[in-house]
Amino acid sequence: MKKLTLLAIIAIAFTFNSYSQISAGGGLVYGTEQQTIGFNLRGQYSITESIDIVGGLTFYLPNKEKQTLIFTTVESKTNMWAFDVDGHYNFGIIDKLKVYPLAGLNIAGVTVEVNGTESSDTEVGLNIGAGATYEITEKIAGLFETKYTIGNFDQAVISLGVLYKFK
Repeated sequence: MKKLTLLAIIAIAFTFNSYSQISAGGGLVYGTEQQTIGFNLRGQYSITESIDIVGGLTFYLPNKEKQTLIFTTVESKTNMWAFDVDGHYNFGIIDKLKVYPLAGLNIAGVTVEVNGTESSDTEVGLNIGAGATYEITEKIAGLFETKYTIGNFDQAVISLGVLYKFK
């Protein structure tokens, strides 16, 4: 039984290594909770032609607001970042176009400053969504992705970017 298990592990490892592909890139994002654009850096490891593991880090531009109450003005500034690890399952639609559903984990942090007093929090959430990649050249692909994070920092995120394939 041990030999059979070892043989299965070796066969799976060779299957994954025969295709493995690494890509990196980034792009612009818009988050509906932060209500500003942000910048995303991502790394992608393609285990097979159909399965990708993607890690990404997103920083949103600060959201500044002023509200005038009866006798005073309140100024606030919100900064937000997110770290995501998602799994993609690719479906080849045409030669250069792939679409995928995604699911994954989100860790997001937010800092809010109101009239000089600062408070911050970090929360964990779940991602669900879909996206597409289109091969512009053999090494460069464009991407579009939309996902929803379920958790204390619920928001929809829309991404547009570029990936560079190293292998």
